Amino acid sequence: MYAKYFIPAALALLITSAAYAKAGDRYKVRMPDNLSYRSNELFRAFENYHHPRTANLRERYGLEKIIQAEADEFRRIMLLRHWIHSTMPIDDPNAARTAPDVFAILETAMQGGKFNCFHFAVVQHAVLNSFGYITRTLGVGPGRNASGIDGHHAANEVWVNPLGKWVLVDAKYDLHFEKNGVPLSALEIRDEVWSNEARDVTAAFGLERKPAVPQINDRDWGIWATPQNYRWVSWDLNTNSFTTYPANTPSSALVMYEDRIYKEHIWFRDGKPHWAYGTPFLVKTARRDWIYWTPNTIASRVAVAGDRALITLDSFTPNFRNYQVRVDGQAWRDCEPSFEFEIENKDHQLVFRSVNLFGVAGPEHRIEIVRKKGSF
Repeated sequence: MYAKYFIPAALALLITSAAYAKAGDRYKVRMPDNLSYRSNELFRAFENYHHPRTANLRERYGLEKIIQAEADEFRRIMLLRHWIHSTMPIDDPNAARTAPDVFAILETAMQGGKFNCFHFAVVQHAVLNSFGYITRTLGVGPGRNASGIDGHHAANEVWVNPLGKWVLVDAKYDLHFEKNGVPLSALEIRDEVWSNEARDVTAAFGLERKPAVPQINDRDWGIWATPQNYRWVSWDLNTNSFTTYPANTPSSALVMYEDRIYKEHIWFRDGKPHWAYGTPFLVKTARRDWIYWTPNTIASRVAVAGDRALITLDSFTPNFRNYQVRVDGQAWRDCEPSFEFEIENKDHQLVFRSVNLFGVAGPEHRIEIVRKKGSF
């Protein structure tokens, strides 16, 4: 379930003409620095809050204890990433043969099994989604040509609400990448690689976000834990494989960004062009905003008449619970998607957010209603 409450345009016109005929003569509305709302057009399936596997995963491995003392969302994500990295030994050549399922992988890890990047991506996808952090799986690679390095790596992207952006997170290496201290998405890393070999990008390992790790139990980590590994990026179209398993195991359908780089170059993997080229499994899009849609963000409409304002809210919030509002710095309280507000002959700041069933709050959406000069 997700929120989709935007009042249709025709109905909105009726409401505006009937009760809120024109913007107030004494007030004006401002929306400073709100995150742009970009609807989800591609990744339509989401993990189910109500499925028993969701709570079972958290409870079986005591995951809530790992993050219970941490309030910062990105730190919570890093703590969970670090737990996965610490729990699953790395050994690509001798990786365990398990079902592509988080429980099978973790149970094998408890028995001494070792793993490759695919296993880490499956587990991180499930763990982060089980806490309400919208996460998807990626396939990436450095392949420039048939004779160069052309391997393949799996990782994840997670939507971080306080940052208002997607961030690449790699549980195998307990890693993300930053530029000027800002965590980057996979396409942001890719862009830096193609523009200047990512000279301005730094690796952030572990909870301390160190630029390098002295030892990782993987002979190839110096290749796969670098920005150059993100010269090519694809996204799994299937984003609910955790709670639909085994009916919906990881899909072969991939999304690739069809920009100039895609059109002018070839992604080599295993010594030849990527297997998805020319197959029905490849979903190409020239819309970067479709890949980087903005979960949990809010779009709003405001109509003012006299001393009253009608505010209508819209969001695409998977596992939606409700909206909340904070008026003039007061405490958060629940509100309806159609919110009527009485203006008290003064300036007001209203802050809205969506909240999902996990209790995760989306980015804040601010609306200011201020008095026009000379109107009082």
